[in-house]
Amino acid sequence: MGAVHGRRRIVRLVLAALALGVIGTAWVAGYGIWAMGGSGEGTPVQIVVEEGETGATIAAQLAEKDVIRSAFVFRLIARVRGVGSDLKPGAYEMRTGLGINGAIEQLLEGVPEETIRFTVPEGKTMIEIADIVGRDTHVSEQEFLRAARSGDHRLPIMPRRVNDLEGLLFPKTYEVRLEATAGDLVELMLAQFEKEVARLNFAKAQRLGVTPYEAVIVASLIEREAKVQRDRARIASVIYNRLARPMRLQIDATVQYAILLETGSYKLPLTQDDYTAVRSPYNTYQIDGLPPGPIASPGIASLKAALNPADTDFYFYRARAGETAHCFSRDEAGHAACGRGG
Repeated sequence: MGAVHGRRRIVRLVLAALALGVIGTAWVAGYGIWAMGGSGEGTPVQIVVEEGETGATIAAQLAEKDVIRSAFVFRLIARVRGVGSDLKPGAYEMRTGLGINGAIEQLLEGVPEETIRFTVPEGKTMIEIADIVGRDTHVSEQEFLRAARSGDHRLPIMPRRVNDLEGLLFPKTYEVRLEATAGDLVELMLAQFEKEVARLNFAKAQRLGVTPYEAVIVASLIEREAKVQRDRARIASVIYNRLARPMRLQIDATVQYAILLETGSYKLPLTQDDYTAVRSPYNTYQIDGLPPGPIASPGIASLKAALNPADTDFYFYRARAGETAHCFSRDEAGHAACGRGG
């Protein structure tokens, strides 16, 4: 009987130990789930992590401000994930009840950089872009123009003689770091130009009798002249037809650009005297061929038109009074008829 009682006692002890083990495991699991969560109602709090601060002091601050429930479990999880040394310094906006994983993810991502946004519409000149930058960012108009004309920022498409980035600062809405410099903004806009034109076939430029850079010049003329989308390819055809004849382009937008360079503002409308009085390599009433550089930043539609002109025998175009679309013609008689609205 003694042996039987002894065995029963051992069995009871084993069962009790197993029960305690199960209870202990369940308690540990429950504690872990509880500790991983937060301890508040989502009230905003600021957590400041200094450079070189240890994981222990970060965990203590998080627990003190009720972002997490357990500093010990935070340190354990950070160690298990191998991120204890990757937590970034900064002043964080967190909330109570965020929990350990949420806090770790935010500390790994770092404090979001302050950014500013500015928009460059299509058809703007470098002077106008500098004005936008000076108005909407901390970079001054003068700083931007110095960077854009310095020759330090270039694209492969640019001839050696050219340092000016007119026409190559791509029109787009940009979001940049608050501390971005004038050079950073210029590089960003040049990189956007390269990204956008990567989809275009500039090998077509040679078949049209121009270099890739000259194709950008043509695109800038189209951008400043076209009022509606359907006219872009036909305006391109007029430009190439005149270049091939050869025949002076006589494009008003180039005269306006020449006046802008001289006075700092456009003159609208032009007078008959402006066509002869404005002495500039950009005045295509006075020079043969293309102007020496772009007269604005063309968008992708004008760049496409410059590389894919319509197949026409047009040599003239003008906008009829009160209309946005252009009237195209083959000769001066047709051009005159356009002017009469007929």
